[in-house]
Amino acid sequence: MYFLWKNTPYGIIRISCEGLYDFAGDMLKPKLKLFSVTLMPSGKKDHADLTIVFSDDDLNPESRKKIEKHFDAVMRPMGLKPSVVWAMPERGIMQVLSNSYVWAGIASSSAIIITAGFAGFFWTVFWGTSAWFFMRGISLISKRFRRV
Repeated sequence: MYFLWKNTPYGIIRISCEGLYDFAGDMLKPKLKLFSVTLMPSGKKDHADLTIVFSDDDLNPESRKKIEKHFDAVMRPMGLKPSVVWAMPERGIMQVLSNSYVWAGIASSSAIIITAGFAGFFWTVFWGTSAWFFMRGISLISKRFRRV
C-alpha cells in the first residue's frame, strides 16, 4: 500500500511504508535500529517522522545531528522533510519480565518442582542443559565440515 504519490523536480515517486522503512533503515549504522516510519502531509511540504531506537550509549549529540543532517540531505530532494525522534530501548528488570520466554521458564520450573520435587528439577535441568551443549557442539562441528 502506498503512503503517498508525489511530484518532485525529478519526476513522480510513489512512497510505500515498506519502501520508506527499508530506505531509511539502510542508511543507519548497525548499532542503530529504525523503529517506525510515519508520513504526515502538512501543507506543501510532506513531513516524515522517523523513530530511531539506538542501543549505543555513547551516541553523542554531534553524531545524532550528523545522522539527522544526512537524512535531511537525502530526503529533501524527494520532497520530504524528515523529523528524527530518538528513543532508547527499555532496559532492566522490566525488559526481562516482559519476555514471554522468562515466564514460560518460571512456570515450567515451578510445575516440575511441584510435581517431581527438587531432585526431579535438578535432573531435568541437568539433562536438558547437557542435551543443549551436545547439540550445540554437533552443529558447530557440522558447520566446519560444510565449509571444507
